[in-house]
Amino acid sequence: MISYRKPRRYPLRIAIALLLALMVSACGSSNPLGGGEVSGDLKSIKVGSADFTESKILAEIYAQALEANGFTVSRQFGIGSRETYIPAVRDHSIDLIPEYTGNLLQYFDEKSPATTPDAVLLALLKALPGDLSILYPSPAEDKDTLAVSQATAQRWNLKTIADLAAHSAEVKVGAPSEFQSRQTGLVGLKEKYGLDIAPANFIAISDGGGPATVQALTGGTVTAANIFSTSPAIEQSKLVVLEDPKNAFLAANVVPLVSSQKMSDELKTVLDAVSAKLTTQGLIELNTSVEGNRGVDPDEAARKWIADNGFDKPVQK
Repeated sequence: MISYRKPRRYPLRIAIALLLALMVSACGSSNPLGGGEVSGDLKSIKVGSADFTESKILAEIYAQALEANGFTVSRQFGIGSRETYIPAVRDHSIDLIPEYTGNLLQYFDEKSPATTPDAVLLALLKALPGDLSILYPSPAEDKDTLAVSQATAQRWNLKTIADLAAHSAEVKVGAPSEFQSRQTGLVGLKEKYGLDIAPANFIAISDGGGPATVQALTGGTVTAANIFSTSPAIEQSKLVVLEDPKNAFLAANVVPLVSSQKMSDELKTVLDAVSAKLTTQGLIELNTSVEGNRGVDPDEAARKWIADNGFDKPVQK
């Protein structure tokens, strides 16, 4: 009699590790687009960030850790949305930027069915164009969410996004402008839950789920808002994050996105070590330290994290 056992998870993880290793070895020696040898100084890195607090903190952590390991780093922060900074990496305006696995996958393959961290990572490795590379993702995760005020949740007895969909005609959503057309936004929420928001009921707010978005939500200007899961405002303002059982918002682990022409074993060693130390709770604490009237600047928050975790000295290989 033949018996069957449920497959273990480790073969997928091994496959992912091998793919990442192959990407680094290939990119460190030749042009991924088929040209000649890579030109330029691999230890000179232009670090960029998106235009929200957490991205700026993470970019500073990358930059400061690389500087402690002998890299020459320049900075270009607050670039804008993914639609702006991905082309910037591809045209070499910047070399490195913090990213999130699920959101990056949706950018390159919006029809991917992957939702879990491992499946998302494997799909992302297949979807990335040759001139872009990622390193191993951090366990730290910051997902998109759809949040409402406590009063709204109680009034309509809301627990899930599907519960909110029943009130679509009355709902105003506040989010960055690209949320209106993204699969990980109103498009996916309509497909998966029937949440149908009229164009007139979408309020574009450009602070990436920051104070202006939170104020619009708590003040009643909008009914629901796109808030990152590591936002301190969720606890501070007693917001209710609506459950997403159909995974309209994908797993979103922090991952360095790098121009393939700037990949090297030394870059991988430093940033993999940094990624291994980042945690979801740590992201919340970093964001909390920066936001608010008494908050420090992103570079100060990053400097403290770097020192606390021993990255102010060269990484031991």
